[in-house]
Amino acid sequence: MKKKIFIIVGIIVFIVAVIAGVLYFSKDESGKELELTYTVYGGTPYEWKVSIEDESIVKLDRSYNLEDKNNEGLDGAPVSTNYVFKGLKKGDTYVTFQYVNFVTGDVEKEEVHHIRVDKNKNISLQLDLDKK
Repeated sequence: MKKKIFIIVGIIVFIVAVIAGVLYFSKDESGKELELTYTVYGGTPYEWKVSIEDESIVKLDRSYNLEDKNNEGLDGAPVSTNYVFKGLKKGDTYVTFQYVNFVTGDVEKEEVHHIRVDKNKNISLQLDLDKK
C-alpha cells in the first residue's frame, strides 16, 4: 500500500513539474543583463540544458540557485535557477532551454527565446509570433 502511494505521489510530482510549465522568467527591459529563471523538482531525473545559437552576440554570464527557506529539507521541493545572460554585440539570436531526463537523455520540453542586443549592449526578449 505504501509503495502504491509513493508511486502515485511521484507521478503527481512529475506531472505537476511538466504541466506547470516550470518556467518563471523575469527580464530587465533595457539592461545589460537578462535573467531567465527555470525550475526543476528535487528527486526527479531532470535538468535544464541551455544552448545559444550565436555565442558572439550573447553569452551565459552566470547561473545561480534561488534559495527558498519555505522548502528547506523537503524532499522533491522545487529548485529554481536564474540564468543570467549578457549582450556582447548588436544582433539577434536564439537561446534554447531543454528539459532533459539525464538518465535517458530524452527531451521532455523545449523552450526557445528570441534575444536581441542593441548597439549599447542592452539585451531584451523579443516576442516572436512565428516561433523558430
